[in-house]
Amino acid sequence: MNNTVLAILVVLLGICVALAWTNPGTQDYGEYLESLISQALARMDETESARLQQDVRDMLKSNGKFVITSFIRPNTTLRNYGLFSIFESRAVGLRLVALGLGRQFIPLQGDNSDELTRKLGQMILTPTR
Repeated sequence: MNNTVLAILVVLLGICVALAWTNPGTQDYGEYLESLISQALARMDETESARLQQDVRDMLKSNGKFVITSFIRPNTTLRNYGLFSIFESRAVGLRLVALGLGRQFIPLQGDNSDELTRKLGQMILTPTR
């Protein structure tokens, strides 16, 4: 085996070790979801009433971790492939699929944080009968 092939193998092995080491877990995914919701709050649709916007912002700012833990994490499946993971969440009628790679998340399908924020807000703020 010549030195070039050996160097390529060492680099590939190093990349694989780095990806395995930085493969995100469920806590990282929860933080990712919190950031999605925060981004959605920052650009909340102007068609929503000012009162609803403020109520949703206040609720999610004070209870964001609880919302993620209560509504989304129990409805999330994690497929861990060692070097990367695929997270799929189904909650409040929405489906989010994200690829976790190197402590980063890449939305694959259904990345609609605005709709998620709106539905969570309506669900929490609408009185039950």
